[in-house]
Amino acid sequence: MFRVLKIVLIALCLFIAFVLGSQNPQLVQINYLIASNTLPLAVVISICFILGVAIGCFISFTLFSQLKWQNYRLKKKLAPEKNNKKLVANKDT
Repeated sequence: MFRVLKIVLIALCLFIAFVLGSQNPQLVQINYLIASNTLPLAVVISICFILGVAIGCFISFTLFSQLKWQNYRLKKKLAPEKNNKKLVANKDT
């Protein structure tokens, strides 16, 4: 089910990108610090979208890695306490 939803969302994004690209053929001038370039508006939109996705993925990966590392440390800290409780329970019986 998740796979189908993922494929549908990707197809929808590609369709929207195609529509935006076909409806925005105008040329826009991009000014850098030392140069300038003229590109179609669809290309500028695509570049900004891809950069946004890449930055978002990087930030999400960083936060997710920190949470996974914290979870690992807490599990490692909890493991000896669990073993001690099992030993105490076995001694009582």
